[in-house]
Amino acid sequence: MGETLMANSKAIPGDKRNEWIKWACLAIAVVGLAFYFFPRSKVVLDDQGYDASVALYRICNQKDMESLQKIAEQVAQWQTEGKISEQSYASVQQVIGLANEGDWSQAARECRRMMEDQVQR
Repeated sequence: MGETLMANSKAIPGDKRNEWIKWACLAIAVVGLAFYFFPRSKVVLDDQGYDASVALYRICNQKDMESLQKIAEQVAQWQTEGKISEQSYASVQQVIGLANEGDWSQAARECRRMMEDQVQR
């Protein structure tokens, strides 16, 4: 096994290997920055959607499954009664789904993003 490693390391001279690593790191950095700065559409929440996102943010940070079920029921009721917009409902449901799957940190990040989208700059 040790001989195979030695043979593989000799197949690529040190300078070329270092150059390849530099280019790979640069490519990863460029792709990462593109995703970070890629424009995304802002979520527009109505009053109920905003209230739900604030509650969900707290719930997700506390990993409170009981409160998550209560807010999910409340949001479903608002949707049935026509008191929440479709965009707000879909956005809140996405967060509820993430939290239900146990991805509390991603759900909290989505809540924060939704709330930040409501700020007029």
